[in-house]
Amino acid sequence: MNLTLSVDDKLVEKARQVASRQGTSLQALVRQYIETLAGSREGVALVDRLEEQWREADKHLRDHPPRSYKFDRDELYEDRLRRRRRVE
Repeated sequence: MNLTLSVDDKLVEKARQVASRQGTSLQALVRQYIETLAGSREGVALVDRLEEQWREADKHLRDHPPRSYKFDRDELYEDRLRRRRRVE
């Protein structure tokens, strides 16, 4: 199905630049957004992945507040291994 929208030219150009930086097209970005809104399986899966990443980042920041935490190479490596094991 074709869809026609009225959008400011400058806004479209900025959106195309964003899409280009992401290695995709503006059409693909809009399609993906509509799929997410409509609750398609692909859109829902994308939102679920983003929410999970957000929860992990939030937990990490709560466990390791930026001002009081000094990075320890071994600890960072162990954290990375733990996350990789959960995925596998």
